[in-house]
Amino acid sequence: MRVTHMQIARRTQNYIQEAMERLARTQEQMSTGKKVLRLSDDPPALSQLLNVRSAVERNQQYARNITDGLSYLYAADTALGTVGEILQKAIEYAIQGANGTLADDDMAAIGEQVDKMIDHLVDVANTTVGGKYIFAGTKNDSPPFERVPNTDTIYYYGNSHEEQVCREILDQANYPIDIRAVTKNSNEPGMFGILDNTGKVTGGIFDVLFELKNALKNANASKINESLGKLYTQLDHVLRYRVQVGARTSHFEAVRDQLQDQELRLNQVLSGLEDADIARVSVDLSRQQLAYQAALAAGARILEVTLLDYLR
Repeated sequence: MRVTHMQIARRTQNYIQEAMERLARTQEQMSTGKKVLRLSDDPPALSQLLNVRSAVERNQQYARNITDGLSYLYAADTALGTVGEILQKAIEYAIQGANGTLADDDMAAIGEQVDKMIDHLVDVANTTVGGKYIFAGTKNDSPPFERVPNTDTIYYYGNSHEEQVCREILDQANYPIDIRAVTKNSNEPGMFGILDNTGKVTGGIFDVLFELKNALKNANASKINESLGKLYTQLDHVLRYRVQVGARTSHFEAVRDQLQDQELRLNQVLSGLEDADIARVSVDLSRQQLAYQAALAAGARILEVTLLDYLR
């Protein structure tokens, strides 16, 4: 078979090109630290790599959901703690008013203090996290509770009696992160009471404090004693809700720890699939640089032959 100089030149060019491609790929592995850079490198490994990356991204999204949910739960726990403190202070005022040693003016002054506590309670019921009102359900872009000025009336504008704010913390696992501030069921009152058809909040903490305030202002000892018993009942009511928040918080924190462990293991698998062995890649890089230089040198010598060499 006759081999022409054109064939030799083309084959030499192909060898040089292939050596250059291998060198470029090894340099890319060295610079990125990754051994799988494109689908053609290792299709089976890349498929597994994509699945693991997808699992890592899912876990990271669940972790973000948990962080967001915990911000709600921590804020709710703090708010419920403040509500408990308000009730404890109201109990102290009720005991002072019921002991029969205070003058009517003093009792009226304590009644004014209770009235200010009601305003404070409204502020606590309108607690926000990241601009969202945590006791408003899904309608959480505006304050859910409002006290009509100079009256004993509280209105609710949220919708936690219908819908709750939930977060998905695992696959198909949605959990509420807010508290039912009010309900329409007298057998299961919300945190702050029951909602009637007009949007008025009744039968809860606000009503008990209104009763105590009026009893103190009227110096009505029997009504104060009645209010005292109701205050203790409401304090137990708040504690039950706080226990629920604590249990949900512990659940979220446990799942967060579990996801962190899973992410660590997934990242180890990810590293095994895509990380290059730098020592081995360094050796390959040196070897391919030598091969490329040798191909260039051989090609230069072959291509030195010209028509003048035949004319001699």
